Amino acid sequence: MKRRKRQGKRIFLRLACICSAVLLMGGIGVVMYVLPYSRSTMDLSLMQLQDSGTPAVLYSAESHENGDTVYRFMAEALPPLGARSIRVALEEMPEDLLHAFIAMEDKRFYSHKGVDIKRTLHAAWDYAVRRGEASFGGSTITQQVVKNLTGYAERTPERKLSEMFCAWDLEKQVSKEEILEVYLNIIHLGSGCSGVGAAAKEYFGKSVTELTLCECATLAAVTSNPAYYHPRNHPENNRKRREIVLSQMLSQGYISETEYQGAISEEPMICPKREMDVPMTSWYTEAVMADVLKDLQARRGMTKEAAERLLSSGGLLIETCMDVKLQAVLTSYYEALGHFPEGEDGRPQSAVIVIDPHSGEVLGLVGAIGEKTAYYPQNYATQTKRPAGSTIKPIGVYAPALKNGDITWGSVFEDEAQAEYNGRPWPSNADGIYRGRVTLREGIANSLNTVAVQVAEQIGVEAAFDFMKNTLHMQSLLPPERGNAGDVTLASVALGQQSVGVTLRELTAAYTVFLEGVYHAPITYRRVIDPKGNVLLENKTQGERVLSAEEAGIMTKLLESVTEDGTAKGLHLKKEGTAVAGKTGTTQDSCDKWFVGYTPRLLCGVWMGYDYPKPLASAWGNPCLYIWDDVMRELEICYERYLGQTEFSLPEGLVSVKLCPETGEIASPGCYLAAKEGRMPEVGWFVEGSEPRDTCRLHFDLEALPDGETGEETAESAPFEEGEPRIPNQISPWYQRKFEKIVP
Repeated sequence: MKRRKRQGKRIFLRLACICSAVLLMGGIGVVMYVLPYSRSTMDLSLMQLQDSGTPAVLYSAESHENGDTVYRFMAEALPPLGARSIRVALEEMPEDLLHAFIAMEDKRFYSHKGVDIKRTLHAAWDYAVRRGEASFGGSTITQQVVKNLTGYAERTPERKLSEMFCAWDLEKQVSKEEILEVYLNIIHLGSGCSGVGAAAKEYFGKSVTELTLCECATLAAVTSNPAYYHPRNHPENNRKRREIVLSQMLSQGYISETEYQGAISEEPMICPKREMDVPMTSWYTEAVMADVLKDLQARRGMTKEAAERLLSSGGLLIETCMDVKLQAVLTSYYEALGHFPEGEDGRPQSAVIVIDPHSGEVLGLVGAIGEKTAYYPQNYATQTKRPAGSTIKPIGVYAPALKNGDITWGSVFEDEAQAEYNGRPWPSNADGIYRGRVTLREGIANSLNTVAVQVAEQIGVEAAFDFMKNTLHMQSLLPPERGNAGDVTLASVALGQQSVGVTLRELTAAYTVFLEGVYHAPITYRRVIDPKGNVLLENKTQGERVLSAEEAGIMTKLLESVTEDGTAKGLHLKKEGTAVAGKTGTTQDSCDKWFVGYTPRLLCGVWMGYDYPKPLASAWGNPCLYIWDDVMRELEICYERYLGQTEFSLPEGLVSVKLCPETGEIASPGCYLAAKEGRMPEVGWFVEGSEPRDTCRLHFDLEALPDGETGEETAESAPFEEGEPRIPNQISPWYQRKFEKIVP
């Protein structure tokens, strides 16, 4: 018996030790889990409410030849953005309104320190018993302020812990009155109303100071579920909830029995739904709003809701980059459906964007064809991502290769398949032809896929991807993830077959690097200023140096060949005397068409494709070319900045050299004699000091020389007449005159 008792005690002690250890480890685990969230603090700048109650005002930019920029008020109103808000000070609110919300939302508001432990435990138990269907929330008014201002609304234990500690921290820093005032000005009350000020106007057509007890209870009834308890859409649901609010006010001593009975018997008069009084807004204005909203969050640390309130009611002044005349041209053109082809599958979509390549300022844009009839529809210029096709080649492979010295104008390639996939040669060119030996200029002008792939292999796909993603800030490109190569592939960087694609805006902006070697981010506004004159946001236009001026000049001359005798030849603007450089693009199965082109003054990108990608079978050639040509011919006339600039300015550090198309060396007389049709020596451009020094002897045929010349003189050693420069940038005039009889 004693032995059994001793064994029982041992078992009990062991169990006690085990339980203690489990509890201790559990306690340590809980502490370790909670500890990171205990450091959560509240940013007091989020508590600042705007006083004006007026939406942002936009100004357009008018740039002049002397470089000055004048901002003009835009009559266009701000498009609907987020909730409407009317700031109301706490002392202007009737006590019944304060008591209605406190009685229903947080009856121990004035006694707790930010978190109501009793209510939280009750709500947690209720949640557990009902398996996720709590009858009421456990958040205090302070916690709701934290959640609404920070934007953290995930239904997770981690978020709840962070919210609780932020609430404790907030109550240490500000008074209950300040918290209650912010709460009543930001609480969502349905119909796009943020705060009691806007809700009083929306539902009762009056200011907060005029609200009756019944109307105060009506607003307090909305908070838990604005859609279900909406006083206009679901008056019976709101009535039942309103009676609960009034009974809570009575039981907590905020109102008398007489006041309760009077409010119960009253039927609030709800105003009919108001029609939107904001006229239709332009694509440009909505792009500005989207950019400012994003930057307020990213640069000022604001939540989406707080940023929307600031734009809607903060009285901001926004200096946009829009050129009114230029935007009018784009809008008028894109509203005329006759400018766009229509096939069996309907009319495809298109978008256009025009950027000042010297500053990155977006001067105008249109996000879709036809008249704009909705607020914030899909913007194909700034939001839609599509594979870029061959427009990716200059920025994905040729520019970084030129920058790193992997290629020069004198580089030559074999236009032939580089591999075989599924029994077929890869890559193939758009016309299905392999041309043999070609120059870099011919490869770019004719958009040869084989040349782009060879250059990409030279520099490496990782380097090409990094150049676009991190140097030219094309953030839509996808990095490798979980075994997926993303856009770090030959097909993506050399042929424009991206996983998802890029936006017209970021693709066009990447071409700013070719004017002066400086990348300029595409900006729709310069500054955002608050009513007190403080600059909240500012976009600089200095840009980032990416290429040398000489490298940019070489790339521009190469891209000029695209419009001279390449895939974009025949542009009327070029025939009329304005220099044009650019690149066409077509994606697999012709689902997307592109052209990004620029003049010495303007950079313009055009895209065309269906909303859901499918072949543009009805679009002969590349419609983006004639769209670009049409709008740019008008824009070059109406744009007032950099007047008179019709030719690209090349830096002094460039020299031109006549090259043999077979070897890339300095052309010799034999190159002219052996020239095949269309393969005459071409002028190449080089940074001074890096031009070729060797003279081509490949085609020097002595028997073909006229007048029995010995052929000992080459292009470099041939006699020069007195006063002629001895530089290898052209065939000696002495030889040229002799070959004029043979080479027309």
